[in-house]
Amino acid sequence: MSDMMKTFVKKELEEQIRTKYPHIKYPVGLYAKVLQVKKENSISECVLKILDKNGNEDNGFSEMPGVKTEVELNKGDIAVVLLLYGGNQVWVLGRKTE
Repeated sequence: MSDMMKTFVKKELEEQIRTKYPHIKYPVGLYAKVLQVKKENSISECVLKILDKNGNEDNGFSEMPGVKTEVELNKGDIAVVLLLYGGNQVWVLGRKTE
C-alpha cells in the first residue's frame, strides 16, 4: 500500500513541477552552440542549440532562432546563456573560453 502512495506522490510532484515550476527542471545557466550568425552593426542574430552538461546537443530543446545579442559570437562558438523562469527567452552572457 505504501508503494501506491509513493507512486502517487511522485507523479503529482512531477506534474506540479512540469506545470507550475518548469524553471527548476533545468539549470538557469546553460551552454549553447552557435549554429548560425548574422551580424548587423553591433548586434548579432544567432541560431543556438542548447548543450547538456557533457557538451552534447540536448534534444530536449529545439534550435533557438532569432537570438539577438551584443556579445561577439561566431559560428561554432559555445555561448553561455540564461533561460529566465523556464521560458524560451534566451539571454547571452558571453562565450566559453578554454
